[in-house]
Amino acid sequence: MFWKKKPAAPSTSSLPESLDPDSADDIAWIKQSGDPLIWHSAALGILLFRDDSQNFLAWLVEQERMDRTTALAIFLAQSNGKNRLTGGVIPPEQMPEPYRSKQARINHAIDRLCELDTARTWPEHGVGLEAGWEDERAKLLTELGSDPRFPRNMFARPIPRQTARMPYLDLGEAELYSEDYIRQTMPYLLD
Repeated sequence: MFWKKKPAAPSTSSLPESLDPDSADDIAWIKQSGDPLIWHSAALGILLFRDDSQNFLAWLVEQERMDRTTALAIFLAQSNGKNRLTGGVIPPEQMPEPYRSKQARINHAIDRLCELDTARTWPEHGVGLEAGWEDERAKLLTELGSDPRFPRNMFARPIPRQTARMPYLDLGEAELYSEDYIRQTMPYLLD
């Protein structure tokens, strides 16, 4: 499993057992943690399963320590970036709630990623994505690379392999649990 690739585990003694991306208190803790690995797990959960009611993505894209792979995931997930740049998505104002608000927040995050691209160094913290994402990255670089809004700097290098041990694992629909908690209560998930 991808989180078992790095042999030395980080110290996780101060981590909450679980995090809910819909909780204002949990999002406040995620932000103050300063940990790009935790930010990545929360961002993926929000992108795929939650409505970003705490406006986490807008905060995240402003963080210079955000991992490049997290930025790519925001852009690539559900074709968000491609649809934003090509107009291939229904305008948020024509969508019913809660989709309208979520799409408006995602559009804002995509716009900011594109605006910030030339000024960012896009650090890497050992976060990776599944192999299919690399194919999509390369395809979009070819397809949209000439668009002046396209974040070429962010897309310039291949998506790295996962090397970091993630402190939180998503057990489904943005249910984030610490590895320590899983090891104590559900060790069969780590086999």
